[in-house]
Amino acid sequence: MKKKVITLLLTLVMVCTGVTLPVQADTNSETIENEDKTTDTSSEETGANRFVLAASGISKSSKGNLVIADRTQNVVRVRTKSGNDQVLAGVQGQSGYKDGSADKARFNAPWDTVSYRGGWLISDSENHVLRWYKGGKVTTLAGSKTAGYKNATGKKAQFYRPTGMAAGADGEIYIADTGNNVIRKIDKNGKVTTLAGSKKGCADGTLKKARFYEPTGLYYYKGALYVADSGNHRICKIENGKVTTVAGSKKGVEGDKNGSALNARLSNPQDIILYKNVMYISDTGNACVKKLSKGKVTTVVSAFSMGDGREPAEPCGLAIQSGKLYIGDIFTEDLLEVAL
Repeated sequence: MKKKVITLLLTLVMVCTGVTLPVQADTNSETIENEDKTTDTSSEETGANRFVLAASGISKSSKGNLVIADRTQNVVRVRTKSGNDQVLAGVQGQSGYKDGSADKARFNAPWDTVSYRGGWLISDSENHVLRWYKGGKVTTLAGSKTAGYKNATGKKAQFYRPTGMAAGADGEIYIADTGNNVIRKIDKNGKVTTLAGSKKGCADGTLKKARFYEPTGLYYYKGALYVADSGNHRICKIENGKVTTVAGSKKGVEGDKNGSALNARLSNPQDIILYKNVMYISDTGNACVKKLSKGKVTTVVSAFSMGDGREPAEPCGLAIQSGKLYIGDIFTEDLLEVAL
Protein backbone atom coordinates (compact mmCIF):
# COMPACT_ATOMS: atom_id res chain seq x y z
CA MET A 1 0.00 0.00 0.00
CA LYS A 2 1.48 3.32 -1.06
CA LYS A 3 1.84 5.97 1.60
CA LYS A 4 3.35 9.42 1.39
CA VAL A 5 5.80 10.27 4.13
CA ILE A 6 6.02 13.94 4.90
CA THR A 7 9.19 14.96 6.70
CA LEU A 8 8.87 18.72 6.31
CA LEU A 9 7.21 21.11 8.75
CA LEU A 10 3.51 20.39 8.98
CA THR A 11 1.14 23.06 10.31
CA LEU A 12 -2.29 22.27 11.72
CA VAL A 13 -5.05 24.15 9.97
CA MET A 14 -8.58 24.15 11.30
CA VAL A 15 -11.38 24.93 8.88
CA CYS A 16 -14.34 26.63 10.54
CA THR A 17 -17.35 24.45 9.88
CA GLY A 18 -19.82 25.48 12.52
CA VAL A 19 -20.30 21.81 13.51
CA THR A 20 -20.04 20.82 17.17
CA LEU A 21 -19.97 17.10 17.81
CA PRO A 22 -20.92 15.60 21.17
CA VAL A 23 -19.43 12.36 22.35
CA GLN A 24 -20.20 9.55 19.97
CA ALA A 25 -22.24 6.77 21.55
CA ASP A 26 -20.57 3.38 21.96
CA THR A 27 -21.78 0.82 19.45
CA ASN A 28 -21.44 -1.79 22.17
CA SER A 29 -21.85 -0.59 25.75
CA GLU A 30 -20.83 -3.81 27.48
CA THR A 31 -18.71 -3.40 30.60
CA ILE A 32 -15.13 -4.35 29.86
CA GLU A 33 -13.74 -6.65 32.52
CA ASN A 34 -10.43 -5.74 34.16
CA GLU A 35 -10.12 -2.56 32.13
CA ASP A 36 -8.69 -0.81 35.18
CA LYS A 37 -6.31 -3.66 35.99
CA THR A 38 -3.64 -2.41 33.65
CA THR A 39 -0.01 -1.47 34.05
CA ASP A 40 0.35 2.30 34.48
CA THR A 41 3.29 3.29 32.33
CA SER A 42 2.49 6.95 31.73
CA SER A 43 5.64 8.01 33.60
CA GLU A 44 7.92 6.14 31.21
CA GLU A 45 7.77 8.95 28.65
CA THR A 46 7.70 12.72 28.92
CA GLY A 47 4.08 13.64 28.30
CA ALA A 48 1.18 11.22 28.05
CA ASN A 49 0.81 11.68 24.30
CA ARG A 50 4.34 10.49 23.57
CA PHE A 51 3.68 7.11 25.10
CA VAL A 52 0.94 6.33 22.57
CA LEU A 53 2.70 5.18 19.41
CA ALA A 54 1.31 4.31 15.99
CA ALA A 55 -2.38 4.34 16.96
CA SER A 56 -3.86 2.61 13.93
CA GLY A 57 -7.14 1.82 15.69
CA ILE A 58 -8.94 3.67 18.50
CA SER A 59 -12.10 2.51 20.27
CA LYS A 60 -14.10 3.85 23.20
CA SER A 61 -15.06 1.84 26.25
CA SER A 62 -18.23 2.13 28.29
CA LYS A 63 -16.10 3.73 31.03
CA GLY A 64 -15.13 6.63 28.81
CA ASN A 65 -11.57 5.47 28.14
CA LEU A 66 -9.88 5.09 24.76
CA VAL A 67 -8.61 1.64 23.84
CA ILE A 68 -5.76 1.91 21.35
CA ALA A 69 -4.07 -0.63 19.10
CA ASP A 70 -0.39 0.37 19.00
CA ARG A 71 0.90 -1.45 15.96
CA THR A 72 4.53 -0.32 16.34
CA GLN A 73 5.01 -1.28 19.99
CA ASN A 74 2.82 -4.41 19.61
CA VAL A 75 0.51 -3.69 22.53
CA VAL A 76 -3.06 -2.67 23.25
CA ARG A 77 -3.26 0.43 25.41
CA VAL A 78 -5.88 2.23 27.46
CA ARG A 79 -5.88 6.01 27.68
CA THR A 80 -7.85 6.99 30.76
CA LYS A 81 -10.07 10.02 30.99
CA SER A 82 -7.33 11.69 33.05
CA GLY A 83 -4.90 11.32 30.13
CA ASN A 84 -2.73 8.49 31.45
CA ASP A 85 -1.66 5.70 29.10
CA GLN A 86 -1.62 2.14 30.36
CA VAL A 87 -0.88 -1.21 28.76
CA LEU A 88 -3.92 -3.46 28.62
CA ALA A 89 -2.27 -6.43 26.88
CA GLY A 90 1.10 -7.32 25.38
CA VAL A 91 4.68 -6.33 26.15
CA GLN A 92 5.89 -3.03 24.76
CA GLY A 93 8.42 -3.41 21.97
CA GLN A 94 8.15 -7.20 21.81
CA SER A 95 6.44 -8.85 18.85
CA GLY A 96 5.40 -12.47 18.65
CA TYR A 97 2.41 -14.75 18.94
CA LYS A 98 1.47 -15.97 22.37
CA ASP A 99 -1.82 -16.43 24.20
CA GLY A 100 -2.13 -16.34 27.98
CA SER A 101 -2.20 -13.69 30.67
CA ALA A 102 -2.37 -10.16 29.31
CA ASP A 103 1.08 -9.20 30.58
CA LYS A 104 2.70 -12.18 28.83
CA ALA A 105 0.70 -12.19 25.60
CA ARG A 106 2.45 -11.23 22.37
CA PHE A 107 1.09 -9.51 19.26
CA ASN A 108 2.53 -8.65 15.87
CA ALA A 109 1.29 -5.28 14.60
CA PRO A 110 -2.17 -5.19 16.25
CA TRP A 111 -4.32 -2.89 14.13
CA ASP A 112 -7.70 -2.33 15.75
CA THR A 113 -9.90 -3.16 18.72
CA VAL A 114 -13.66 -3.47 19.16
CA SER A 115 -15.94 -4.43 22.05
CA TYR A 116 -17.00 -8.08 21.76
CA ARG A 117 -18.69 -10.49 24.17
CA GLY A 118 -17.73 -8.57 27.30
CA GLY A 119 -14.11 -8.11 26.23
CA TRP A 120 -12.04 -6.69 23.39
CA LEU A 121 -11.51 -8.24 19.97
CA ILE A 122 -8.10 -7.37 18.52
CA SER A 123 -7.08 -7.66 14.87
CA ASP A 124 -3.54 -9.04 15.15
CA SER A 125 -2.69 -8.15 11.57
CA GLU A 126 0.74 -9.68 10.96
CA ASN A 127 -0.21 -12.85 12.83
CA HIS A 128 -3.30 -13.08 10.56
CA VAL A 129 -5.64 -13.78 13.48
CA LEU A 130 -8.30 -12.23 15.69
CA ARG A 131 -7.37 -12.26 19.37
CA TRP A 132 -9.74 -11.83 22.29
CA TYR A 133 -8.97 -10.08 25.56
CA LYS A 134 -11.26 -10.81 28.50
CA GLY A 135 -10.73 -11.17 32.20
CA GLY A 136 -7.03 -10.41 31.99
CA LYS A 137 -6.34 -13.13 29.43
CA VAL A 138 -5.68 -13.17 25.69
CA THR A 139 -6.82 -16.05 23.47
CA THR A 140 -6.99 -16.63 19.73
CA LEU A 141 -10.61 -16.41 18.65
CA ALA A 142 -10.32 -16.98 14.91
CA GLY A 143 -7.69 -17.57 12.27
CA SER A 144 -4.35 -19.32 12.20
CA LYS A 145 -0.84 -17.88 12.13
CA THR A 146 -0.64 -18.88 8.46
CA ALA A 147 -2.04 -16.29 6.04
CA GLY A 148 -4.88 -17.60 3.91
CA TYR A 149 -8.51 -17.21 2.96
CA LYS A 150 -10.96 -19.66 4.48
CA ASN A 151 -14.43 -19.32 5.97
CA ALA A 152 -14.82 -21.54 9.02
CA THR A 153 -15.22 -21.41 12.79
CA GLY A 154 -12.45 -20.47 15.18
CA LYS A 155 -8.88 -21.43 14.36
CA LYS A 156 -9.96 -23.24 11.19
CA ALA A 157 -10.72 -19.89 9.56
CA GLN A 158 -7.96 -17.96 7.80
CA PHE A 159 -7.24 -14.27 7.22
CA TYR A 160 -4.53 -12.32 5.44
CA ARG A 161 -3.66 -9.16 7.38
CA PRO A 162 -6.95 -8.33 9.12
CA THR A 163 -7.04 -4.64 10.05
CA GLY A 164 -10.07 -2.42 10.74
CA MET A 165 -13.15 -3.72 12.54
CA ALA A 166 -16.65 -2.52 13.37
CA ALA A 167 -19.45 -3.87 15.55
CA GLY A 168 -22.82 -4.23 13.86
CA ALA A 169 -26.24 -3.94 15.43
CA ASP A 170 -26.76 -7.69 15.14
CA GLY A 171 -23.83 -8.59 17.39
CA GLU A 172 -21.56 -9.54 14.53
CA ILE A 173 -18.16 -7.98 14.01
CA TYR A 174 -17.09 -6.87 10.55
CA ILE A 175 -13.41 -7.18 9.60
CA ALA A 176 -11.40 -5.63 6.80
CA ASP A 177 -9.41 -8.61 5.50
CA THR A 178 -6.89 -6.33 3.87
CA GLY A 179 -4.60 -8.85 2.22
CA ASN A 180 -7.52 -10.76 0.73
CA ASN A 181 -9.27 -7.58 -0.50
CA VAL A 182 -12.59 -8.55 1.10
CA ILE A 183 -14.83 -7.70 4.04
CA ARG A 184 -15.42 -10.58 6.46
CA LYS A 185 -17.63 -10.98 9.50
CA ILE A 186 -17.58 -13.11 12.63
CA ASP A 187 -20.63 -13.98 14.71
CA LYS A 188 -21.00 -14.54 18.45
CA ASN A 189 -20.05 -18.19 18.03
CA GLY A 190 -16.80 -17.43 16.24
CA LYS A 191 -18.01 -18.39 12.76
CA VAL A 192 -16.24 -16.44 10.00
CA THR A 193 -17.92 -15.71 6.66
CA THR A 194 -17.35 -13.30 3.77
CA LEU A 195 -19.65 -10.30 3.56
CA ALA A 196 -18.48 -8.58 0.37
CA GLY A 197 -15.81 -8.75 -2.31
CA SER A 198 -13.89 -11.64 -3.78
CA LYS A 199 -10.71 -10.47 -5.48
CA LYS A 200 -8.63 -7.34 -6.01
CA GLY A 201 -10.31 -4.62 -8.05
CA CYS A 202 -12.40 -1.47 -7.92
CA ALA A 203 -16.11 -1.90 -8.52
CA ASP A 204 -19.49 -1.12 -6.98
CA GLY A 205 -22.34 -3.59 -7.23
CA THR A 206 -23.78 -6.56 -5.40
CA LEU A 207 -21.87 -8.06 -2.49
CA LYS A 208 -20.33 -10.74 -4.71
CA LYS A 209 -19.57 -8.50 -7.68
CA ALA A 210 -18.10 -5.61 -5.69
CA ARG A 211 -14.31 -5.30 -5.66
CA PHE A 212 -11.97 -3.77 -3.09
CA TYR A 213 -8.24 -3.16 -2.93
CA GLU A 214 -6.63 -3.33 0.51
CA PRO A 215 -9.63 -2.10 2.55
CA THR A 216 -8.74 -0.96 6.07
CA GLY A 217 -11.01 1.22 8.23
CA LEU A 218 -14.62 0.19 8.91
CA TYR A 219 -17.47 1.97 10.64
CA TYR A 220 -21.05 0.80 11.21
CA TYR A 221 -23.63 3.59 11.31
CA LYS A 222 -27.43 3.53 11.10
CA GLY A 223 -27.64 0.13 9.43
CA ALA A 224 -24.83 0.69 6.92
CA LEU A 225 -21.20 -0.43 6.97
CA TYR A 226 -18.73 2.14 5.68
CA VAL A 227 -15.38 1.03 4.25
CA ALA A 228 -12.14 2.94 3.77
CA ASP A 229 -11.11 1.20 0.53
CA SER A 230 -7.57 2.39 0.95
CA GLY A 231 -5.91 1.01 -2.17
CA ASN A 232 -8.71 2.43 -4.31
CA HIS A 233 -8.56 5.85 -2.57
CA ARG A 234 -12.29 5.93 -1.90
CA ILE A 235 -14.96 5.43 0.78
CA CYS A 236 -17.70 2.86 0.15
CA LYS A 237 -21.00 2.03 1.78
CA ILE A 238 -22.41 -1.48 2.16
CA GLU A 239 -26.17 -1.38 2.58
CA ASN A 240 -29.12 -3.49 1.44
CA GLY A 241 -26.90 -6.01 -0.30
CA LYS A 242 -25.04 -3.46 -2.42
CA VAL A 243 -21.70 -1.66 -2.38
CA THR A 244 -21.60 1.97 -3.54
CA THR A 245 -18.89 4.64 -3.57
CA VAL A 246 -19.79 7.62 -1.37
CA ALA A 247 -16.57 9.67 -1.53
CA GLY A 248 -13.60 9.68 -3.85
CA SER A 249 -13.23 8.23 -7.32
CA LYS A 250 -15.38 5.28 -8.40
CA LYS A 251 -12.46 4.23 -10.60
CA GLY A 252 -9.87 4.30 -7.84
CA VAL A 253 -8.09 7.47 -8.97
CA GLU A 254 -5.74 8.94 -6.34
CA GLY A 255 -5.46 12.65 -5.64
CA ASP A 256 -5.96 15.48 -3.18
CA LYS A 257 -9.06 17.46 -4.03
CA ASN A 258 -12.05 18.76 -2.09
CA GLY A 259 -15.49 19.29 -3.55
CA SER A 260 -18.58 17.25 -4.24
CA ALA A 261 -18.30 13.73 -2.84
CA LEU A 262 -17.59 11.79 -6.05
CA ASN A 263 -15.45 14.52 -7.59
CA ALA A 264 -13.24 14.72 -4.50
CA ARG A 265 -9.95 12.84 -4.48
CA LEU A 266 -8.33 10.96 -1.60
CA SER A 267 -5.04 9.12 -1.04
CA ASN A 268 -4.94 5.86 0.91
CA PRO A 269 -7.68 6.69 3.45
CA GLN A 270 -7.26 4.32 6.38
CA ASP A 271 -9.96 5.09 8.93
CA ILE A 272 -13.41 6.67 9.15
CA ILE A 273 -15.90 7.67 11.83
CA LEU A 274 -19.40 9.11 11.58
CA TYR A 275 -21.57 11.16 13.87
CA LYS A 276 -24.84 12.90 13.05
CA ASN A 277 -24.41 12.23 9.35
CA VAL A 278 -20.92 13.75 9.26
CA MET A 279 -18.08 11.46 8.21
CA TYR A 280 -14.47 12.08 9.23
CA ILE A 281 -11.79 10.47 7.07
CA SER A 282 -8.11 9.95 7.87
CA ASP A 283 -6.77 10.78 4.40
CA THR A 284 -3.47 9.15 5.24
CA GLY A 285 -1.60 9.63 1.98
CA ASN A 286 -2.49 13.33 1.92
CA ALA A 287 -1.44 13.85 5.57
CA CYS A 288 -4.79 15.29 6.58
CA VAL A 289 -8.22 14.57 8.00
CA LYS A 290 -11.17 15.40 5.80
CA LYS A 291 -14.89 15.31 6.35
CA LEU A 292 -17.89 14.46 4.22
CA SER A 293 -20.93 16.53 5.07
CA LYS A 294 -24.00 17.34 2.98
CA GLY A 295 -22.45 15.80 -0.10
CA LYS A 296 -19.19 17.75 0.04
CA VAL A 297 -15.66 16.83 1.09
CA THR A 298 -13.66 19.49 2.95
CA THR A 299 -10.43 19.50 4.95
CA VAL A 300 -10.62 19.64 8.74
CA VAL A 301 -6.96 19.28 9.74
CA SER A 302 -4.14 19.40 7.22
CA ALA A 303 -0.38 19.71 6.93
CA PHE A 304 1.67 21.78 4.55
CA SER A 305 5.38 21.40 3.78
CA MET A 306 6.93 24.52 5.33
CA GLY A 307 9.99 23.30 7.19
CA ASP A 308 10.76 20.25 9.27
CA GLY A 309 8.36 17.69 10.89
CA ARG A 310 5.05 18.43 12.59
CA GLU A 311 1.71 16.63 12.68
CA PRO A 312 -0.38 15.15 11.21
CA ALA A 313 2.09 13.38 8.95
CA GLU A 314 0.42 9.99 8.59
CA PRO A 315 -2.98 10.09 10.30
CA CYS A 316 -4.69 6.75 10.81
CA GLY A 317 -6.88 5.83 13.82
CA LEU A 318 -9.76 8.22 14.62
CA ALA A 319 -12.09 8.68 17.57
CA ILE A 320 -14.40 11.37 18.93
CA GLN A 321 -14.59 11.86 22.67
CA SER A 322 -15.75 14.78 24.83
CA GLY A 323 -15.85 17.28 22.00
CA LYS A 324 -12.42 16.34 20.68
CA LEU A 325 -11.26 14.56 17.56
CA TYR A 326 -8.47 12.11 18.38
CA ILE A 327 -6.04 11.32 15.57
CA GLY A 328 -3.47 8.56 15.77
CA ASP A 329 -0.42 9.65 13.76
CA ILE A 330 1.51 6.49 12.87
CA PHE A 331 4.52 8.40 11.52
CA THR A 332 5.16 10.98 14.24
CA GLU A 333 3.95 8.48 16.87
CA ASP A 334 1.53 10.83 18.60
CA LEU A 335 -2.12 10.84 19.58
CA LEU A 336 -3.33 14.27 18.52
CA GLU A 337 -6.28 16.05 20.06
CA VAL A 338 -8.22 18.60 18.02
CA ALA A 339 -11.13 20.54 19.49
CA LEU A 340 -14.30 20.38 17.41
